[in-house]
Amino acid sequence: MADKLITNPLGAFGYTATDDLLYSLHAPFKASTDITGPCVVAMNTTGSVAAVATNASTAQVVGICINSPLSGGVADVVVLGCAKSVPIGGTISAGQILKVSVTTAGRVNSTTAPAAAEALGVAIKDGSAANGTVDMWVK
Repeated sequence: MADKLITNPLGAFGYTATDDLLYSLHAPFKASTDITGPCVVAMNTTGSVAAVATNASTAQVVGICINSPLSGGVADVVVLGCAKSVPIGGTISAGQILKVSVTTAGRVNSTTAPAAAEALGVAIKDGSAANGTVDMWVK
C-alpha cells in the first residue's frame, strides 16, 4: 500500500468545498428573546442568549445562533468552528478578522486592528453586500 497515493486527500470522501470539510461545535442555550438566525448572540446574566447589540462588548458573545428559536426556546449556537451564511454589515474578503457589526445588531463586520477580545473569528469565504452573508470560522 505504500505505493498508493491519494492525489486529493481532502476530496477523497466526496467533499471538496472548504465549509463541508470543516467541523463546528454546537451548544444549546435558552433564547431570552425571539432570535432570527443566523446571527451573533451574547449571553446575559441568567445564561440565556439574544442577538448581540451593535458594536457591543464581545465579552458576553458566545457564538453564532444558526436556528431561529422563539423566546424560551433552544438556540443552536456554533461556539467553535464553521458557521455558514452569517449576516454581514459590509463587504468582507476571505481571511479578514470579523467582529460585531457597528451598524446592525446580530451581524459581523471586518476589522484590521481588533481591540482586546473584539475578534469573533475569520472569514472563510468572501462576502459582499449583494449576498449579505459570509461563511466564517468562529474562534
